[in-house]
Amino acid sequence: MNSYILFLLLGLGSGAIYAILALGLVMKYRSAGVVDFGHSAVAMFIAYVYYGLRTEGKLELPWAILPHEITITGSEMGNAPAMIASLLYAAVLGLVMYLLIYRPLRHATPLARICASVGVLLYLQAIAVLDFSSNPKSVPTILPDSPLHFAGVIVPVDRLWFAGLVVVLATALWATYRFTRFGLATRAASENEEGAAVIGLSADRIAASNWVLATVLAALAGILIAPIATIQPASYTLFIVPALAVALVARFQSFAIAAAAGLILGMLQSEVTKLISVIHWLPKEGLPEAIPFIVIVVGMTLVAKGMRARGEIVVQRNPSLGRPSRPYVTTAFCFAVGAIALVLLQGSLRFALISSFIWICLALSLVVLTGYVGQVSLAQMAFAGVSAFALTHITGQLGIGFPFSLILASLAAVPLGIVIGLPALRLRGVNLAVVTLSAGLVLDSLVFNWTWFTGGLGGTKVGNPSLLGWNLGISSGNAYPRVIFGIFVLAVVCGIGLLVARLRRAPAGRMMIAVRSNERAAAAAGIDVNRTKLLAFALSSWIAGVAGVLFAYAQQTVSPPTFEVFTSLNLVAIAFVAGVGRIGGAVFAGIMMASTGLLVTLLDREFNIGKYQLLVAGLLLTITAIKQPDGVAANPPPPLVHAWKWLEGRLFDRSETPRVPPAVAAGAGSER
Repeated sequence: MNSYILFLLLGLGSGAIYAILALGLVMKYRSAGVVDFGHSAVAMFIAYVYYGLRTEGKLELPWAILPHEITITGSEMGNAPAMIASLLYAAVLGLVMYLLIYRPLRHATPLARICASVGVLLYLQAIAVLDFSSNPKSVPTILPDSPLHFAGVIVPVDRLWFAGLVVVLATALWATYRFTRFGLATRAASENEEGAAVIGLSADRIAASNWVLATVLAALAGILIAPIATIQPASYTLFIVPALAVALVARFQSFAIAAAAGLILGMLQSEVTKLISVIHWLPKEGLPEAIPFIVIVVGMTLVAKGMRARGEIVVQRNPSLGRPSRPYVTTAFCFAVGAIALVLLQGSLRFALISSFIWICLALSLVVLTGYVGQVSLAQMAFAGVSAFALTHITGQLGIGFPFSLILASLAAVPLGIVIGLPALRLRGVNLAVVTLSAGLVLDSLVFNWTWFTGGLGGTKVGNPSLLGWNLGISSGNAYPRVIFGIFVLAVVCGIGLLVARLRRAPAGRMMIAVRSNERAAAAAGIDVNRTKLLAFALSSWIAGVAGVLFAYAQQTVSPPTFEVFTSLNLVAIAFVAGVGRIGGAVFAGIMMASTGLLVTLLDREFNIGKYQLLVAGLLLTITAIKQPDGVAANPPPPLVHAWKWLEGRLFDRSETPRVPPAVAAGAGSER
């Protein structure tokens, strides 16, 4: 029994971090209406700032390439001065981020806000890797950590300090927002901006002040956890999932509930870690990370109505949609151009082109789900991963050959897509994005760590596809990558593109667009909203599953890192930049996709920019969310504008006001 108590108390450390981060999320949502996915990335970056000051006396600036360090002391800085300097730095960073990014997005769509915050996450993570590398960094202890004898166990006293600090912060914030003029002004501005302006309150100034305080809280959490968990970009940014779970339990309103829920969640995760060692049939990997997903699903289901997550009648501008004018001509043209490019390119460039084809397929899954229906999914790579690993079992253990193996493996993602899509019956926008992000994280940390399913870190080999004795694989002897495999991938992707184009003009596609415009009006027009959403999730997950199978054939060895959750974030980022409502945008997204896309490979070969891919992606995503929410495909910048408009009008998509039933159009807001 003593060991169970020990693990409960040890969980106070991580629970306190979740609670402090959640307090900041509550402040941001109450003041600016933003659920900030980059909140934990800010905590990570400030932790690195603290690390630089504490170990070398250097102040880290939030950019790369240019000089990004300022020497303050030239030697180690004391703990107190380093913390004070880091928190002041966080305050300035929070103000700058609000003024440049989040204030222009105060009245933007939920998708634009999500993508902007994901852009911040990618940017800060890239800066941390470029300036500090991805290796863990350690700092000396901050809080007292002497052993404490309690209930027959020995516990580091810093865990109790963490819990006490959370209680103090939550109490101070509750009192501030309940009894002070600043708190009353925040509540007034969040409930009615116009009414607050009438009595002389500036909603922008109030939101900026709250944003600064929330950023300082995130910085405090990042600094305090550094001596316990070490500083590492990937682990820090993933703190956003449990922090969101805690904030959701608190309905993004209550500081007291956020503090209590954070501590309880940390203790629960720690106790599950103990149970794993005792109960042998429990999964050994990823189970503690699955707990926030359960909390998120339950919390979202219970509080969705209170957060205005369902079909409310609001005026919002969704990303514009393209309308394919000549889908068959477009498909034939794209196939011809792609086939010629495959023949002309060699080596790594040919492989990059094949990879771009597969990324186009994944981006098309987002066109269906996010573009046509307005549902945000951050779990597309999880769908692709399930199908890729299913292929290894279908071909290896069941002995089913191509093309039936491709069909069955891609269909394996459909039940998962429907299950993850069930919350969409109550949720939409940012709330659904939170659920899909956490679901993707659970699949990444739990399911993809099942050795029997994935083969472990070494992965599982996949045989070449063959049809009637004809080898369609990517390699044969010394030939790699083969043109015939590229033609096979191109044919599949062109077929998917034609399907998505035809869907746009079909009755099912028109119902999806009607649901995107206004759910209540669509229901009044006789459209089954729930069935339409689940159909979109099923179709989107199937398309992502097809892409996962193509990835498996292209890589020949399928391993979990290919389908990690951050790749889904990167995919959404690039798809939004390219134009998530257009098939032409999916083509742009596949070409621009970081790591293996054709454009990045070309630029890396010519200018050696490979290590700056995530940085550029995050920056472009944030700028696009603010300045050009329809994406590059809708408004290509000069000097490509005339050439792209010519292609768009004749081969790809042309913008057109969606034709929806009159009852739907009446409540469609400013839909284009």
